[in-house]
Amino acid sequence: MKVKTFAAAAAAVLAAASAQAAVKDFSVNGVAVTAAQQEAILQRLVQQGAKRDARLEETVKRDLVTQIALQQAAIKSGVDKDQQVQAAINNARTNIITEAFINKHLQANPPTEADARKLYDHDKAAYGPTEYHLRHFTTRTQAEAQKALDRVKTGEAFDKVASEVTLDQGSKARGGDIGWHSPVTVFPSVGSQIASVKAGKTVSAPIAIPGGFDVFQVLATRPAQFPEFDKVKNQYMRTAARMKANEYIKSIADKAVVK
Repeated sequence: MKVKTFAAAAAAVLAAASAQAAVKDFSVNGVAVTAAQQEAILQRLVQQGAKRDARLEETVKRDLVTQIALQQAAIKSGVDKDQQVQAAINNARTNIITEAFINKHLQANPPTEADARKLYDHDKAAYGPTEYHLRHFTTRTQAEAQKALDRVKTGEAFDKVASEVTLDQGSKARGGDIGWHSPVTVFPSVGSQIASVKAGKTVSAPIAIPGGFDVFQVLATRPAQFPEFDKVKNQYMRTAARMKANEYIKSIADKAVVK
């Protein structure tokens, strides 16, 4: 059994070596493509989950041949001299250079966990201590919203009215139920009034929102279910990196001499 296992392992190593050896320098109409260039692409594909074998190596080679031959044909046609193409090339070059420059700065000055924690604490405080289970309906005009609200006030079920009149197609089938929210996760004009409405009650008048008017009802309240820091740490690290990059960009722009 051990002999077979060793033999299988040896065969696997030889197969891998054979696959590696298949990558060789080649040229396309005189343009050289090195084995190192192919290896860089292959390694990236393997990191993304591709299986390294002769087929993948051949695919990479074929794609490179197509890419280079197509580029040669395009240049031969003179399309690269077109003014719009030149502008696009210059823009792409600028974007690549500036992105690399910013990434280099972030590598030397990476965001810290403390930076991410500060952003997290700010958002958690803004989110507030309480969540509200809401249902609502939206209408195009204030008169439509008031008419629907009057129906609720005279005893019609809120969910029935909402399913008939609301413009919010996402909650229409649920009688206007939009789940649990903090005042900061809804329109500001709505969020500013949520805490003043008791559970089981409806807002006293339609509220203006972008594109129409809203009427909501608070079904229940509970302590805020804001996610723990460890669960969203990576998200806040990315946000901290973007902020650090923006600060660096601004510092450079502020020093520019504009006449």
